[in-house]
Amino acid sequence: MKQENKLTPREQVLAETQSQTRTAREFATVEELIQADAAQTPVPTAVAERLNESIRREPKPARSWWKRLTGG
Repeated sequence: MKQENKLTPREQVLAETQSQTRTAREFATVEELIQADAAQTPVPTAVAERLNESIRREPKPARSWWKRLTGG
């Protein structure tokens, strides 16, 4: 006999979402955990713009002493 699905479409979506979120992940290091979290968390555009502006305003690094000495 064919089994009938008694869940509403909304309940089906909730059940699928809950089964996906219950998947446990283990990380070898804290850095791996932070990187995985950062990959899933979008950066707000205001923060990205401020960061890019800050990077743009950073002074250019000076030439190294050995390049100045050799004229390179």
